[in-house]
Amino acid sequence: MKLYASPASSFARKIRVMLIEKNVSHEVEMVNLWEPNELQKVNPIGKVPALKLDDGRVLISSPLIADYVDSKYPNPRFIPADADGRTEVRRWEALADGTMDAVGTSLYEMRFHDEAKRSQAWLDRQRSKIDAGLAALERMLGNRPWCVGDAMSLADIAIACHLGFVTLRVPHYFLQAQYPNLARLWKSMEARESLKKTAPPPG
Repeated sequence: MKLYASPASSFARKIRVMLIEKNVSHEVEMVNLWEPNELQKVNPIGKVPALKLDDGRVLISSPLIADYVDSKYPNPRFIPADADGRTEVRRWEALADGTMDAVGTSLYEMRFHDEAKRSQAWLDRQRSKIDAGLAALERMLGNRPWCVGDAMSLADIAIACHLGFVTLRVPHYFLQAQYPNLARLWKSMEARESLKKTAPPPG
């Protein structure tokens, strides 16, 4: 089993953390998405993460890969087996992923357009999604140690991985004093060995 990832991708980091926490044997191939690469031979849309299974099939999209990994290697379980618990964890993950999508599209706009050509209306729209997403997650978490139930789930992993990227690259998007509950969760998660081993590079 081989996971295609990039060092900075928080979506790929979700899967890397899961595999490490579950102690699943796997290979990781890092891809520089900003240089010519052959990722499209594996994933036609050229995105990470992509997981190539031993039978040759390739899974794309972090929620799909997470679902496979958690079902195939259920110890420990990060997505509850029961419908209500599963939906709740997926609800948190979807909100965290959607917030991160808005961060990513904002960075692309700033990377590929000089200041004169940037759409401020587009950036403002994405920033409103980021702010609203983080505020909703902050309220949902409250003072609980975990997002769902009494143990770490994919919801906690997703939030920690995305906040790790935001804190490193665009810290003004995540003012920790404004989101103390999320900051507490993120710091607690970053202390885990799986998060340390997958920390995104600076710059």
